Parts: sequence; C-alpha cells; structure tokens
Amino acid sequence: MQVKIRLAGEEDAEPVENMVGDWLKWSIERAGTFRKALGEKDHLILIAEVGDQIAGVLHMLFYLDIVHGGLNSHILLLYVREGYRGKGIGRALLNEAVKHAVERGAAEMHVDTIFEDAAKFYRKHGFKDDGVMLELSLNSLRK
Repeated sequence: MQVKIRLAGEEDAEPVENMVGDWLKWSIERAGTFRKALGEKDHLILIAEVGDQIAGVLHMLFYLDIVHGGLNSHILLLYVREGYRGKGIGRALLNEAVKHAVERGAAEMHVDTIFEDAAKFYRKHGFKDDGVMLELSLNSLRK
C-alpha cells in the first residue's frame, strides 16, 4: 500500500470534516475552522492519502512557550480511518509532523488523548508520560 503524506488544502475541508464527524458522532460544522487553520502559519495540517482516498489527518499547533523559552508544538488531532489502521499511516503522519517541528525549531512536541490505544501508539514512538491534562468547557459558561 502506497501512502502519500501531503499538506492539506482547501479541497480537503469537507472530506476531513466528514471523516472526523463520522468518528466523533458530533454534528458540528468543522470545515470553516479547517479552512481558517489552513491560512494560519501556526497550524500544520497533514493529509495521508492512499490512492485517491484520505486515510488519515494530523493537525498540529505551534506556539511560543515561555517555560521552554521558544517554540513548542502540540498535536491536536491524529486520526486514521478504520480499515487503514495498523498499516503505518499514523506513523507516517507522525514522522512528517516531527520533521516539520524540527525544521521550525520547536523544543518539544506534546499530545494528549483519552484513548489508551492512542497513548500506547505515542509511547511506542518515543513520547513519555508527563503530567495530567485537564479540561474546562467554556461553552457552559457562556450566556
């Protein structure tokens, strides 16, 4: 199976929105946010293609980190469609993201997940457990 990793483009907005929507079972509009992120230098969105099918996506954010005194990176999403898992696509997306982070001069790469299989994947690829990730939903605080 030939996997091609490439930068996302405008044409990927709806297919990625549908893919992520099918996975999460959330009916919210994501394509607009996807398109906005494409135009931001602090966002990296990578697409994994097998033939003419999008098999996976990775979204990473670069940000200034005053603790580390420079640029840092955080994987916000790495998703591989069922049927394509276990074939090296996640690894290929992650390797390309690491390459971009190194090229940009990031000090570290962070990720958080609620899925144990994903945590095992990241540990297998050199990530170490480092603290606890907590969340506060601000949507519930809006009137």
